[in-house]
Amino acid sequence: MNNLKIAALAGLLQLGIFFLAAQPTNEPRILPPVTVQGVAPAPVPQAGSSATTAVSGEQVQPGEITSIRDLTVQEPNLTVFGANDDRTPKFSIRGLRENSFGVGEPVIGMYVDDVPYFDLNSRDIPLYDVAGIQFARGEQGTLYGASGVGGVMNITTRQPANQWHGSGTLSFGDDNAESYQFGAGGALIRNQLYLNLSGLYGFRDGYVHNLFLNDHPDTQDTLSGRAELLWTPGEPWKISFTATGERFHDGFAPTYRPGAYTFYLPPPATPPYPTAAPDPSPFAVNRNVDGWVDTADDSQALKVAYDAGPALVSSATTHRDWKQNLLQDFDFSAMPSPLSIEGFSQPRIEQWGEELRVKSPDTADTFKWLAGFFFLDNDLQANSGYVGGAPSVTDSDGQTYALFGQGTYSLFEKLDLTAGLRATFDDRSIRGTVVNANPASPGYGGPLPINASAIFSAVQPKFAAAWHFTPQIEAYASVAQGYQSGGFNSFLNNNAYGPARSWQYELGLKSSCDDNKYSAHAALFYTDTGGYQVIRIDPANPLAAELLNAHRAVSYGAELDLAAKPTQNLELGAAAGYTCAKYENFMDNSSGVPVQLAGQPVSFVPEFTADLSGTYHLPWHTYIRGDVVAVGRYHLDDTGAAETGPTVQDTYELVNLQVGYETRHFEACLFARNVFDRHYFSNAENFGAGSGASSLMLQPGDPETWGVAVTARF
Repeated sequence: MNNLKIAALAGLLQLGIFFLAAQPTNEPRILPPVTVQGVAPAPVPQAGSSATTAVSGEQVQPGEITSIRDLTVQEPNLTVFGANDDRTPKFSIRGLRENSFGVGEPVIGMYVDDVPYFDLNSRDIPLYDVAGIQFARGEQGTLYGASGVGGVMNITTRQPANQWHGSGTLSFGDDNAESYQFGAGGALIRNQLYLNLSGLYGFRDGYVHNLFLNDHPDTQDTLSGRAELLWTPGEPWKISFTATGERFHDGFAPTYRPGAYTFYLPPPATPPYPTAAPDPSPFAVNRNVDGWVDTADDSQALKVAYDAGPALVSSATTHRDWKQNLLQDFDFSAMPSPLSIEGFSQPRIEQWGEELRVKSPDTADTFKWLAGFFFLDNDLQANSGYVGGAPSVTDSDGQTYALFGQGTYSLFEKLDLTAGLRATFDDRSIRGTVVNANPASPGYGGPLPINASAIFSAVQPKFAAAWHFTPQIEAYASVAQGYQSGGFNSFLNNNAYGPARSWQYELGLKSSCDDNKYSAHAALFYTDTGGYQVIRIDPANPLAAELLNAHRAVSYGAELDLAAKPTQNLELGAAAGYTCAKYENFMDNSSGVPVQLAGQPVSFVPEFTADLSGTYHLPWHTYIRGDVVAVGRYHLDDTGAAETGPTVQDTYELVNLQVGYETRHFEACLFARNVFDRHYFSNAENFGAGSGASSLMLQPGDPETWGVAVTARF
């Protein structure tokens, strides 16, 4: 099969060379219709003092970007790792990174059509019918209610307008993967009432072989739908209601155990204890239980916008109901009962949110301003434990209130001065019972009652200045304070973790020329974080993840973002970033033995990221597109406790290719992702030697995938 794919690739390259050598035809290239007839990707307000990157909606399609995790390296220093399953994203940017198991606060605030996704669980959304994606790096809390400490990502879907438009896409690929997408929108009542519908259904077989049960259990089944009703009763008003639903039915969450697993038995048992051999390879494992991960997510949003002339007012009221049912083999082996350990987790999140913004008109010149209010009520009900044992049942409730604002004043048509302020108030509480599975701690066996509450708050200033050498060349400098709320560890009695507070400094240069055919953006950054939030796992209870605070961590680096369109048929892009992130002071007591980790690199922060992409439109409506992604060396663990197996992921590169045919109403393409089948690890967990595991539990990245996609438009 590999030889066939290599031959196909060689043939496609020869075909491309033939087209390049051919004389160009006189027939002009027919572009597909512009179906985004509503809003374009929302620009970042007052973006002159921030590093920003845009991703076109044309890139969001089978073979390129279909999930949040596919956004790795789409902007400098951005990497999206796996978290506690094969879908949940874990962002890492500029030395700030999120934690697995839905523990802690996001570092990236995510919006879809102005609807925030501000938790670590519900962001595993499929991407389809997307108009564009906009990134803003660095703390943006003076502009957005749900900003993360590392930045904001805005996803804009296609919007309805008077003229009906739509598309349908079919794709087929390796591992019996199939995907069916559709989207359509238009006016029910011209100039007043509009409807947009879109959806996705897809599935694939697994690519991990469970040797013990002789199956491929890491299957995926995806169903998603979105409906939007837009009403414009009068010129200044715009009112919309959006409903979104997702259903994921997945199998085994891929885990690879490169070291042995020892089953420590209670007395009267004596050594030697039973030991399970390591897994043969990342894609060949032994498990006596396949497991499953079923997820359901339903959300609704009511958005109201009013143009009052000197001010634009917008409100987004949101509701989300997210739940998951997970069962996995937590001894990571094929050992039968009574040695087999099966763990389950059944979290459920209900959220209510409100974000109100008032800002200056888009035509404002001398003074641009924005003010807002943000409220989020997040209720997390958790039920987890081991099959046959007593569960831990907790209810974590949190309310966030924030006032924020920012203004930019322009002087002499050269100098922009920006100042902003945010005040945040977080009320956190937890109650329920927890089962203590650690025999070395008081109350072993449990269940123990848990009932605690705390209030966290922050006042975050931001200052920036930008100098316009010409209308196309600008330099800027900014300083802002970042904040992540504290909270409670669900599995430990009254064990709170504190907030993380950072100072972020940035210098940047932006330039463009030849009517924006060429653009460049360079930036330098330095971040000093106190109370950096770090995850640890109880070695006696793999289901018990806790956060603790490193006293201080520092990260610094550089970024470069380039785009060019030298001819009508050629588009080029390049993005590169470098980051150094280390703990400056961190006495880790999580194992019971104090360990000083000062100078240790922060895990899951790549030393560099790089992306080189190009699209060439050939004669006869054909095109070829290529993308080379490189991710630098990063640590899979920062505890230093693993005994065997890899603890560092070396630099790897992924090559993605597309060759296609495109007209106004039709497109067909052959795509390949990870063409050279590079193996890498997208997540790792350290359960500690006390759990019986002698190595990290590793999650492999997606292997080589080939497929075809066909799209029809009207």
